[in-house]
Amino acid sequence: MRGCGRLMLAIGALGTTAALAERREVFPHVFVDAEAGVVDVAGTVPIDTKNESAPDVYLEVVLCARDSKEHESLVMTDALASHVHAALLLIGAEPGSPGAIPREGDRVAPVGDAVRVELVTLDGDGSEVVHDPRSWVRRVGGGTLSDAAGIGWVFAGSRMAKRQGAEIYDADGTGLIVGLHTFGSEVVALCTVWSPDSGLDEPEWLAANDAVPAQGTPVAVRLSRANPD
Repeated sequence: MRGCGRLMLAIGALGTTAALAERREVFPHVFVDAEAGVVDVAGTVPIDTKNESAPDVYLEVVLCARDSKEHESLVMTDALASHVHAALLLIGAEPGSPGAIPREGDRVAPVGDAVRVELVTLDGDGSEVVHDPRSWVRRVGGGTLSDAAGIGWVFAGSRMAKRQGAEIYDADGTGLIVGLHTFGSEVVALCTVWSPDSGLDEPEWLAANDAVPAQGTPVAVRLSRANPD
């Protein structure tokens, strides 16, 4: 595993943050090891997969910002989406453009540099454990996202958008950082175009309850270029 640092976790007043000992915190909650080509985004598990009275958690996002899609996301962070974008630029990743699902015409797949997405937790002795996020996502018809061919992510880079009369980085408004469904504003987009509208595509992805840690568990979302030069 490239850029294998050790997470040092601390509980803050507003939730869990992470200081990554062998990374530089370039933005709040965003750590970069430029030499290794790694970006770590500190977060926590926002969903409760251990509640036997509500065992199914449908997912739309891998990583979201606070006060956005926590109920449908594997990880939540206090980082800004635009800061994650800037950190990816620092490791040499080139953004492309998000996917789109127009009312008429063909669906548009996202483009950009391929990105490896990993989820990092700590074991009992403080060592890093690296997980494939696809193993935390199960398919409605059985199996996990790992079983699906051609599933990966690209640095789509979100877009600029007008909100309340001001032009902003769209993902800062939506909170969508690493996607599963195609909203068109996510910074890092799943290559497969899948609509969040159940009228267009049936809900497909659920949290893999046995794999996802308990609610509140600290997790770093690790992003690196899948095909570096």
